[in-house]
Amino acid sequence: MNTVMKTKTVICALSIGFLASVFSLSVNAQSALTLENLERERAAMLNTFTSDQITPKQQQVSMNSSYRRLTDVERMVLRDDRLLNNQSAIVQRAFQNYELTFLIHASAEKNLLPMELWLSELNISSKSILSTKKGRR
Repeated sequence: MNTVMKTKTVICALSIGFLASVFSLSVNAQSALTLENLERERAAMLNTFTSDQITPKQQQVSMNSSYRRLTDVERMVLRDDRLLNNQSAIVQRAFQNYELTFLIHASAEKNLLPMELWLSELNISSKSILSTKKGRR
């Protein structure tokens, strides 16, 4: 159980860091609305994945629901023509980090579970998790 907590803590910290860096720049709200919705859905999925307040079965049901919602929102972002003309840093970064931005589509292309792809893109392995130490930063 201790290893699971370490894993969830590491993933949560990395996710928050990634989301904060992506949204630290201001963007025209109208042109990035679909991208913001995508980030919100992905953050909710990661929150479920790292939660220790729900049972594994509840977590799996919630993750499956999140996968379906994320698939739809990713399609909306990919089809949003307003993003093509937007040169903001958030939009550019989102498309440069395809595997992390479009997690469900990228995982299907690579035949991996979305969370497996997320962890591999962030270079998180069982070995790296087991070598971590709990503490304050």
